[in-house]
Amino acid sequence: MNAKRIFIMLLAVVAVMMLGLSMVSAQDNPGYGNGNGAGMGNGYQGGRNADAPRGNNNGGGLYLNLPPASTDELPQDIIDLMIDGWLDEQHAYAVYGSVIDQFGTVRPFVNIQRSEAQHIAAWETLFVRYGIAIPEVPAFELPEFASLGEACAIGAEAEVANFDLYDTMTTSFEPYPDLLYVSQSLRDASEFNHLPAFEMCAGR
Repeated sequence: MNAKRIFIMLLAVVAVMMLGLSMVSAQDNPGYGNGNGAGMGNGYQGGRNADAPRGNNNGGGLYLNLPPASTDELPQDIIDLMIDGWLDEQHAYAVYGSVIDQFGTVRPFVNIQRSEAQHIAAWETLFVRYGIAIPEVPAFELPEFASLGEACAIGAEAEVANFDLYDTMTTSFEPYPDLLYVSQSLRDASEFNHLPAFEMCAGR
């Protein structure tokens, strides 16, 4: 075998190895673009029944970085705050679903609703971790909108209220690094991913 053939074979081997590495990298970085938030999904098992959103097992990210659980039993006021966060995400999921029912699979609602399902799953992971029963999903009163722009404007207001709620958790969750980590991740997704998407849609 001459030197030219050996060189070509080496190039082919290197190309195959690089292709394999790039495929692994793509699997490890699912890249939740389009307003999807803080890389949720990550092995969480979301949802409680057929009507509730289900978690997404995409691996990596938040779940892998979750700090250890507290060894102390959680007081009721902390549990109530966790449920408040879960309920807010459930409400957003339901409202964004009603917009999709009214206007079709429109962006940014279809993307952000998927993210809300992942946020719900993140809370439910913490519920399971601390032995907290996952509540029944309430029947929310769902609005109708005159236009997609109006729905986006209301979505922007809802995201501001969402990260304001998470801001109130910061001090209370300081003794519990895993709760603080999740709440801050979800809070930042609302302000820096969802809110700009809704504002752009609303023409702000």
